[in-house]
Amino acid sequence: MNINNYKILISNLPVRQQCFTTKRTTWTKVENEIKWLKNLNDKLFGDNKTLTISRQDIFETNEPRETIIKTIYWGYTAGMRGNHFVNILKHIDTIENVLRTLRDKTNPTTTDFNDLTLTFKNVAGLGLSTYSKLLYFFKISFNGNPCLILDQRLIDVFASKSYTNFRQLSNIRYDNAEKKYLDFLQLARQVASNIETEGENIELFLFTFGNNLKPTNMISNMWDGYCPESLLKDKTVRMRLNQSDFFESEETGLQICIIPGVQAVILNFRGKGKFRETPTFGDEVENGEILSPQNSDRPPFNNPTTAFGESEEIENYIATIQ
Repeated sequence: MNINNYKILISNLPVRQQCFTTKRTTWTKVENEIKWLKNLNDKLFGDNKTLTISRQDIFETNEPRETIIKTIYWGYTAGMRGNHFVNILKHIDTIENVLRTLRDKTNPTTTDFNDLTLTFKNVAGLGLSTYSKLLYFFKISFNGNPCLILDQRLIDVFASKSYTNFRQLSNIRYDNAEKKYLDFLQLARQVASNIETEGENIELFLFTFGNNLKPTNMISNMWDGYCPESLLKDKTVRMRLNQSDFFESEETGLQICIIPGVQAVILNFRGKGKFRETPTFGDEVENGEILSPQNSDRPPFNNPTTAFGESEEIENYIATIQ
């Protein structure tokens, strides 16, 4: 599937209103070990037995320690495993310091992220699922890419290879996800930019719908670098630059001539598998070109300028190519 097909849904998700409810009794045992937590819980819960927290509630919290606690309550409503919560609270000063420093720093880089991971390795229970939530709610970026939540649920979506937009993360697992976190942020930002939305909308869509949508064999009219003919059959096949400077499907021979950043013209004749010796693939260079039919025998093969609208138009056109 192509995530671009869900552009309208993704853009309209009420991300900041997403909320979860936790019980005071879930955290009372820890209050006996961490005295300041009782005072904070008195403030948060008041006389209520439950507390409902939205993303917006966390973003509007100014005090770092309260932000951390609300993030954990929001993300782990039934409590954390074992002694993870106690261990995290025993290192709360270190965690606060790291997050404040990164939040206030101009343009944190890969080096800063690596330093963070080394520090957090000393805090039992503070894994990627947890600290990516903290990075997100503290509005921290690395290499100009805003942090997003990356947990097992999203990792499972990427591993399922359901979305062509995230194929380069298909070999991600929880034990290597930390090394791929910055790649995830960069890719999420690119995908979000392509459909004119925010990375957090992409994250919530994948969390909510990721592995719960059945493919409909419909494709977007925006080229993603892969063979559209194969995508219509729910297959992902790369397109490689051939000796004629067209991108050719490695499986079907379908050819596309691109006008970078503008059009991807599906040619009405197939290639012969004569690829360049040095491989160049469409998914490495695509820039949101619009799929278009060939209506001229001369480059750029689309004059007057026309473009495909619906998936059915693309499918019907490809069916005429011998």
